[in-house]
Amino acid sequence: MLEKQHSLASNIIRSLAERPEQSVVQLRDSISAAGGKQYSLQGFYKELKKLQKEGVVFKVSGMYGLRLPWVLDSLALAQTLEKKYVERPQLPTILPDEHKREIWHFSDLLKMNDFWSHILLILIQQSEKKVLLGWNPHPWFHLVQTKQEKQYIKSLKLAKSKLYLIVGGNTFLDRWTQKFWDKDTVVYSFGKSPFEADRATYINVVDDYVLTVKVDPQIARRIDDMYARTKSMDDLDLHAVLSIFQQKTKAHVWLEKNPGKAKKIKGKFKKYWGVDFD
Repeated sequence: MLEKQHSLASNIIRSLAERPEQSVVQLRDSISAAGGKQYSLQGFYKELKKLQKEGVVFKVSGMYGLRLPWVLDSLALAQTLEKKYVERPQLPTILPDEHKREIWHFSDLLKMNDFWSHILLILIQQSEKKVLLGWNPHPWFHLVQTKQEKQYIKSLKLAKSKLYLIVGGNTFLDRWTQKFWDKDTVVYSFGKSPFEADRATYINVVDDYVLTVKVDPQIARRIDDMYARTKSMDDLDLHAVLSIFQQKTKAHVWLEKNPGKAKKIKGKFKKYWGVDFD
């Protein structure tokens, strides 16, 4: 909802990747149909000329396509990324040792959310059980960063992981999020839970790791109020949403490896779901 549009250049590349050889009019129409920002034909010609100069795009008889050398170079980069970040990830070096913790501070909720999902995927990568437990007072990130969250859920699915999620609300906006949750990946509930008391704290557990996200209590109350007021998308006050999620604030991400604490939280999830997570 609050996401920035892809640049025209990235939209052109995406469109040509899906459908090689298009005229400038076809490119404009396909990008417009996909919900992209509207650009003039002059804007398309200017961007295509730039991409040609950079060796990304070729033009033959009025039709545009991606240059094979650029495609092969991109594939090589993708293979390197797969090896470094997926097959043999190096990033778990930031994970704390047992009974140690790392704390990160943020003044921007959207940047914090990007980092949060990044850390969760690292935890899932190094896990054998691939089980993620979650408590969210409200899943607001699906509302304000829809594309990133779709990508996150897709990544969980690709990792063959399972998310057991307890949502702390049963409002229209809470349930609106259901459409983004793959049924084979996410098990969710909007029922009462033992985590209700603290509306400013979000909790995740993977194996012996506990990740705690704390937002400003005043922001948490405003999120609660927004969710309680909104009975349909027509009721959603965009100005209010922007004022919450684009303002400077204080938010913290805590990550610790604490088998005892993780076991205690897993016990609460076990009572709730009737599933043994140890």
